[in-house]
Amino acid sequence: MRLQRQLRRCQLFVKLGVFVLLCSTGMLVVLLIQSMFSNQVHYGNEKVMPEPSTVFHTKPPKKQEALDWWPLPWTETSEVKNVRLELEAKLRRLPYGQSEDTAKEKGFDTHGYNARLADKLPLNRHISDMRHPMCRRQGYPRNLPKASVIMCFHNEALSSLLRSVHSILNRSPPELLEEIILVDDASHRDTHAETFEPLTEYVKHLPKVKILRQDARMGLIRARLAGAAYSKGEVLVFLDSHIEATDGWLEALLYRIHINPMIVPAPAIDNINYETLEYTKTDGSKGGFNWALVFKWVPMNTTERSKYYNWDPFDSPTMAGGLFAIHRDTFYELGTYDEEMSIWGGENLEMSFRIWMCGGKLEIVPCSRVGHIFRLRNPVSFPGGTTNTVSRNNKRLAEVWLDQYKEIFYWYSPGMHEKDAGDLTGRLTLRERLGCKSFSWYLDTVYPDLYVPSLTYLGRGSVSNPVSNLCLDSFGKADHYHTVKAGLYSCHNQGGNQVWIFTDDCRVLQGDFCLEHSGFRNGEPVMAPCKKKTTLQLWKYDTEKKNIIHQKSRLCLDRGTRNSDEYVMVRTCSGEPSQLWEIGLINSDAKRWCHGNQ
Repeated sequence: MRLQRQLRRCQLFVKLGVFVLLCSTGMLVVLLIQSMFSNQVHYGNEKVMPEPSTVFHTKPPKKQEALDWWPLPWTETSEVKNVRLELEAKLRRLPYGQSEDTAKEKGFDTHGYNARLADKLPLNRHISDMRHPMCRRQGYPRNLPKASVIMCFHNEALSSLLRSVHSILNRSPPELLEEIILVDDASHRDTHAETFEPLTEYVKHLPKVKILRQDARMGLIRARLAGAAYSKGEVLVFLDSHIEATDGWLEALLYRIHINPMIVPAPAIDNINYETLEYTKTDGSKGGFNWALVFKWVPMNTTERSKYYNWDPFDSPTMAGGLFAIHRDTFYELGTYDEEMSIWGGENLEMSFRIWMCGGKLEIVPCSRVGHIFRLRNPVSFPGGTTNTVSRNNKRLAEVWLDQYKEIFYWYSPGMHEKDAGDLTGRLTLRERLGCKSFSWYLDTVYPDLYVPSLTYLGRGSVSNPVSNLCLDSFGKADHYHTVKAGLYSCHNQGGNQVWIFTDDCRVLQGDFCLEHSGFRNGEPVMAPCKKKTTLQLWKYDTEKKNIIHQKSRLCLDRGTRNSDEYVMVRTCSGEPSQLWEIGLINSDAKRWCHGNQ
């Protein structure tokens, strides 16, 4: 009996010893993993927090440049607070004779967002810190460059403009903020009198805020150039006039430029809802474009997502253009803006291509977050018309930077070959002087995800059903996050959403989206991002029978009717009139099988 008790006691001690040994081993493994993947770097007795990407992707910072500074933003004085509260009370009052509904409707008509609600919100409203926790632990060197913030406005709501200014002041370290320059691009005194004397008097109470007024309308491009010429900062930060900066936004941008002056960083742009003005954090998308030269947000591919952490700055092929920072010397060395472009449109892509092709680098910095009101519509007028202005700007961009790929742009822009783009000599000379790379290099190196069709097309133009006079239409709603059904709409011969390209690799293309079908009978084709390795996007056109045939399923594109609504579908080829399709222009020289009768 005694022997059994001793034996059980020994077994208990053995189990306890094994348990302790396992726990110790586990702790050692955890410590080893933490030491391997720790996001802190130790230099002697110093413990500093470098930018996360420097730990894993680039060389760590030099020891003499300790990242041990967490700058504090400006604190509002009692004088500024009293002036602000007085103005907020005035803004909240309804104009004489107007109801809330009338004021709200007028705000949407004038500004493209809920300007009435903007008038009722505090000018320095609180915005939660949307950054990743690692960003809040990020320290910075003490010798970051100082920035001039340049904000152009034309007929902007006073409340939104000043909320933008207060967010910059309240969340920017005074040591890093040289000035805020408000460039008034000839606002209309009769409709926006509050942006004249009331604005001038108000900013007298704010530190570092200046107003530069233009006598005549210059447009965003030239107004920004005027602001840059007027500024003093080592870094230029361009912002729109209906934004809200968040904690840590400025130092994160300046640090990237401090590392390399040829980096052009942009903040992660969060969404401020045009109806509710609610601030919402966005995901990590990069800037892209389609062949109609329209900017769009696109998701990072799998390789990119595995390369970066959520807080890492990441490369972006293009930028939205409204919000970015750039070293003053880089801005002028790379040719500022194309001054022959008018008002707005295309300048962001022109600058994006120029930065990448001429030795710079575009980045999006998730630790810098700025909210932006994406308006319901653009209320700003364009002298000469919006379409003419943007088209001319895009033609200048295409002729200077796209090389042979400009022909793809012209596919989507009927009549643009004949349009006058103005004198291109200066920009072509700039490209030669800077020794810029080719656009083919840009597509291969910077934006390999973009589907690039062959320069030899099989057919292009509208795709019409002659019996119904309806055309295949994308409705312009497709994006890289959701597939959208293609449809039918009355033929308007204006291009746009009714221009299709039949490529020689058997795709029906519009922009960077292709017509795709799952292969099931009676299914409706969708617009999906073009992919090189899929059979769901392969079609052929029978020039004799005028059928568009889905290769995988051997089904024909058909016009369907459901509850009096016209739509497009695929079903068994029957030769019925609803399956007849005429393409605007057939390339008679193309002999590939997906175009012929085989």
